[in-house]
Amino acid sequence: MKSILKGVQQCRVYALPLLFLSGGAFGASTDTASESSTFPIWGDEARARGYSIPLPFGVNLSYMNMRQNVDVESIALTGLSFAGRPIPDDLFNIGVGDTRERSETENLRLDMWVFPFLNFYGILGHTKGSSVSQISVDADPSQYGRFDPNRIIAQAVHAGYESGALQDLDFTLKFEGTTYGAGMTLAGGYENWFALLDTNYTQTSFDILDGKISALTVSPRVGYRFELPGVSGPSHLSLWVGTMYQDVEQEFKGNLSDLGLPAALNSVVENGRFDVKQHLSSPWNMLVGAQYEITKNFNVLTEFGFNERNSFFIAGEYRF
Repeated sequence: MKSILKGVQQCRVYALPLLFLSGGAFGASTDTASESSTFPIWGDEARARGYSIPLPFGVNLSYMNMRQNVDVESIALTGLSFAGRPIPDDLFNIGVGDTRERSETENLRLDMWVFPFLNFYGILGHTKGSSVSQISVDADPSQYGRFDPNRIIAQAVHAGYESGALQDLDFTLKFEGTTYGAGMTLAGGYENWFALLDTNYTQTSFDILDGKISALTVSPRVGYRFELPGVSGPSHLSLWVGTMYQDVEQEFKGNLSDLGLPAALNSVVENGRFDVKQHLSSPWNMLVGAQYEITKNFNVLTEFGFNERNSFFIAGEYRF
């Protein structure tokens, strides 16, 4: 392997879904057989055969900004009341249109190359963001008897829908929480070409809402490493392209009174709760990235995502 690349996570979410470049990297490598250590296993043999492998341990600090579309599976409202009388949970028919999610994530990643071709890592970070859905609210008065008080409420809601007052409403959810997870990277190369496959699983537990974001991310990449002069000797610049698959499930729960709804609804939503389930509109997007080895121990990298998911990622890493 003339070069070994870092993998990628996502952890935003972005959330949730979110990216983390996995251990080891395109740069920082041991170049002589005299630099032996317990890890990576078979590292001395690889160096003796002329391969350039990364230093075994890494500490990575990163920031990621992500924008993506999500599909809302359901919005359930419970605990509503009017004039002290409970409102049936199924009275409202909620239609959901376009939903756009934004998130920012700062992460700390610790990794270790167990073998020259296999890296394991753990992730701990902080994620915050919001999702905005365009919703409409309607009701069917015909499902209630003529003298049923719920019929009056349903008629008022339906009239509001017909007039357009209850259409194209912004349903905004703000979330913030702790992200944690683990992953692994398989890497290899030929001369200055490299390839990797990164897989990881993360969860984000919310601080200001109930629920969580769970994400499985798989990221294949291929690229080329250039040899350049550096500030303390030979250096390297790595460029790559790739793609990312994310299987993300999001569930948000909380009190309707925390969403900043119009004051006229306070008496209705005072004890009400919401439960929103959603997933990514498209699991795939394209990636391009670069990493520069400043010194043998320190490198910086950046990556951009586009197509169905737009993202910007930047990180600094120390290897030892």
